[in-house]
Amino acid sequence: MDGDKTALVEKIIKDLNVALMKTSQLYAFDIVPVDTNFRNKSPVICLENCLGIESWCVKHVYFYSHTKVMDYNCSKGKWKHQKVFTMDAKRLTELLNVALLINPELTSFWNKRRMLLQQSYLNIMSELIFSGLVLSRKPKCNDAFAYRRWLIGILFKEGVADNFLENIINEELRVCELAADKSPNNYHCWSHRSWLFDLLRSEDKHNNHNTLFIKEYCFSEKWTSRHVSDFSCFHYRQFCIKNLAYINDTFWKALESSIDINLRKLLVRQLVTNLPNNMTVEVSEEELLSYSEENLMNLLLSHSAKNCNCNVNSVSSCRKLEVLSYELSLNNELIEFYKCHETLWYHRRFILHEISAVIYDHFGMVRHNGMLMKNSCKYCSLNDKRQKQAKISQYDSNSIYGSILFSVILNHEKKFIKKRVLEGDNYAGRHEKYMKFVEGLNNVM
Repeated sequence: MDGDKTALVEKIIKDLNVALMKTSQLYAFDIVPVDTNFRNKSPVICLENCLGIESWCVKHVYFYSHTKVMDYNCSKGKWKHQKVFTMDAKRLTELLNVALLINPELTSFWNKRRMLLQQSYLNIMSELIFSGLVLSRKPKCNDAFAYRRWLIGILFKEGVADNFLENIINEELRVCELAADKSPNNYHCWSHRSWLFDLLRSEDKHNNHNTLFIKEYCFSEKWTSRHVSDFSCFHYRQFCIKNLAYINDTFWKALESSIDINLRKLLVRQLVTNLPNNMTVEVSEEELLSYSEENLMNLLLSHSAKNCNCNVNSVSSCRKLEVLSYELSLNNELIEFYKCHETLWYHRRFILHEISAVIYDHFGMVRHNGMLMKNSCKYCSLNDKRQKQAKISQYDSNSIYGSILFSVILNHEKKFIKKRVLEGDNYAGRHEKYMKFVEGLNNVM
């Protein structure tokens, strides 16, 4: 690169870094399509807290920055074992800013930023802002999400105040939502969102993480209703569903208030509506609503044939069924309104698999390689494990298939599949095959 081009590139790098330092509220970065520098002005654009660079200079600026960073790396040898001087750190940071904004898929460059931060040349909060700028243009950049996780992990280790933690959570949720909105099926941003709540729960830094789970469940419901093909979001919703069954009574009432529905009433209505003709329940719908969780589970699943000391948590099992029943009704509506969407049918598989898991767990069973088997646990004695598996499975399978809950779910799926087949939905046939050969219900469907 000749002297004139070098001076121009250096000027552009300087302007870009000045804009980064002066404007602390930047939230977006992009490359503006401009073929030539016809205005004879700086190609760096900063307008309304948005940063941009004209496309005609991107190739030259990126090549220069990348080359200089790699030259610095080679000249310093094993850079990670050496102390970086202040002037070198400032220069390296400026080059890294430009290179990563243009092309953030460079893991080694992110590692250099980690090195600079560990040596106190960079600030954690400014780095969160910078990585947010990167994600505004490249919302699927896994390196940027990994860097944010590393930064947040440092904050948690150092300890943060509750109000500051609240700001961090809200900012991460905002960044994830923008990334998901810009790029459909963005696995990286939804996984980052799941990681954040796992961290909050494991570190016990946020006393109201149950409240956040409820908000996230409601948020995912609205999102999936508008993005019916975004399986990454459905996977995140499944993550929320699995965590809702273990919240206490206070938060359970808050959940029902948030979604504005009585979950027990919905479950009972579905049970009564889909009860097979050859089966009757000598209890009225009003009486079912007044049943305790334990009594309702005993009615739906008759009895438990478990031969160990593991007690089923009837409260969590019943609440899980109530959430899954609500989820199944939502899925019915989406499939009927948005026809032939494979993602909705995959989510339906999850719902039915989780309902089956509740039933099997009640009877101390597990499905392995398509066959029902006794689910061994640490409380089971060796004599229980030595019993003949075939006889136990046959006895318990009859109890499972004869239970009210299983009969209701099976009858509901048969009617739904038949209706969808008549309307020409090809995924209904695939769903039936899944129920038969994956869930192992070929003998009863």
